[in-house]
Amino acid sequence: MQLGWVDYSRQERETIKELLKLLGESTSLDELGVGIVRDSISDLLYPGTSVLHTRAKYYILIPELFKKAMKSGLTTGSEVRNLINSDQDRIARALRKVIDEETGTKAAGIIGGRSDRAVKMKPTRIYWNALRTTEILCNPSMSFDDACMAVGNYNKKNQNITIKYESEDDGGDADDAGLGGIALFSAPCHQNIDDYIENPTLHLTKDEAMYLRDQFLHVPAMKNTLMEYCLKTKTSYEDKSLDEIELQNDMPETLKYNLRLAIEFANFIYGAYIVYNLIFFENGGKNATEDNKQKLEERYKTWKKNNVGIPHKDEILELVCNHDEYKSKLQEFLTKFENAARANSSDKCSDEEKKIVMDREWFCKKEKSKIGKDFPFQEIQSSPMNYRHDTAQAIISDILKGLVRDDGKV
Repeated sequence: MQLGWVDYSRQERETIKELLKLLGESTSLDELGVGIVRDSISDLLYPGTSVLHTRAKYYILIPELFKKAMKSGLTTGSEVRNLINSDQDRIARALRKVIDEETGTKAAGIIGGRSDRAVKMKPTRIYWNALRTTEILCNPSMSFDDACMAVGNYNKKNQNITIKYESEDDGGDADDAGLGGIALFSAPCHQNIDDYIENPTLHLTKDEAMYLRDQFLHVPAMKNTLMEYCLKTKTSYEDKSLDEIELQNDMPETLKYNLRLAIEFANFIYGAYIVYNLIFFENGGKNATEDNKQKLEERYKTWKKNNVGIPHKDEILELVCNHDEYKSKLQEFLTKFENAARANSSDKCSDEEKKIVMDREWFCKKEKSKIGKDFPFQEIQSSPMNYRHDTAQAIISDILKGLVRDDGKV
């Protein structure tokens, strides 16, 4: 499997590298090559989200940062970028000191909240694609660096403006002075960043929440998604896992269909990951304890008891656009593993299941495969995949809570 991205700039290539590194450190790894299916389904349920997203407030703060930069007088892209990055570090430092009024504990979801040093992966980098998808960013082809350069050029132009007065004979207004302007974001920018840092919060005001709800519902990519349904009906599933969501009569049929397929795929492939972990356990290491082995064996037994196979594998793979060769190989793996699981009449995973999973890892990872090598055991995909459900529901919850604030303040 190959990974590609639009080549916006050198800076964004470095961002992708950092993002992949962070994903490798903090989330499940794609050892069995199902990531394209997972991400395709995630986009059908929760478009414009990422596992690195935390709070809805960042959709508002990023445009605010650029508003400040447009008043800074800085005239180069690098100066603007440095200012915005510096302000993002200042925001993180301020938020680390905040006690959440709702919980009485430190604010949750701070990007850069774990370290006192500069924020390694800035909110602008993490949320930029989401700003494109939600059309908060007015020009979807514009990268972060492009936006910084546009602000620098705007400031330079305004520094050189001369006001021209026209006579009434020329047909112009006496005070006509075309100052010009650029529209980078559609978000309302009503708060000064420096004032915000004096009294920071990750809660949305009512106006901000109303804007985000309207904006998300306006975007075509949100049609028939779980994000759209939750915001339309003002429903939060923050306290429920994806497979605990009951299909409602007022849900679009497309959404019901996608939810069924998502849950079927997550529950089935989870069995393959349990088998993978049982094989990986044999590598040893400090985590390869008898207790962990028993837990894995119990999970396999439970999965085997409840496993209904993957009867809609063709429909699930159809949710992935393009990638025909990838889908063909994945379909072959899913079929083999399904047949092996059905043929196994015991409560312990069979050698055939193990072989199929080992072969799949080798096909996907080649020399980077971990099974049977000097990689200490570390459980991979310890629960069924949830397609960014937790992340997206946190953002939805932020918006819904903001909508009921009667004074627009926290």
